[in-house]
Amino acid sequence: NILNNYLRFNFALKDNQIKITKANLKSQDLSISFKSFIVFDPFFEIRSNININKIDKKFIDSLTLDKILKHQEVLKKLNSSSKVNYNKKRFNNNLIQKHSSELNLANGRLVFFNKIYILGGDIECKGESLLTEEYPRLNFLCLLNLENKKKFLRKFSISKDVNKNLLNLNVDGSL
Repeated sequence: NILNNYLRFNFALKDNQIKITKANLKSQDLSISFKSFIVFDPFFEIRSNININKIDKKFIDSLTLDKILKHQEVLKKLNSSSKVNYNKKRFNNNLIQKHSSELNLANGRLVFFNKIYILGGDIECKGESLLTEEYPRLNFLCLLNLENKKKFLRKFSISKDVNKNLLNLNVDGSL
């Protein structure tokens, strides 16, 4: 129990590498399972597969870009490749059904791809940002594909007659 977090994992240490398997991290706001491969020499590199089992909205709201960008020297030295997956256990009528991300960070440059499965369709976003700049710019391209607009609009209590044509929306931008 480290600060009300529970961490359990198996690991193997060989030369300048650590292989982490069957890892679980649980706290009040977050529960994840993961496996990672960490290399120390010649460069520090992490490759991870992360499955989010439970996440509290308050935890997401507490994450801020300012906290991440404060550590620019670490971002410059960190090389990582991560796959993050979230599958909603109980589908009920939640807007987000499933989420998967691929995040690659090298020398402060973040390249990402996200796919979010929502009621009636999906959203795909890809982009990049150089996080070590004084004012990092995020370039992105997002595609919204709605195969069932009625299902999507019903979530927002919009029950007017809706044509059944597919809806595809492309957003290309920079923030």
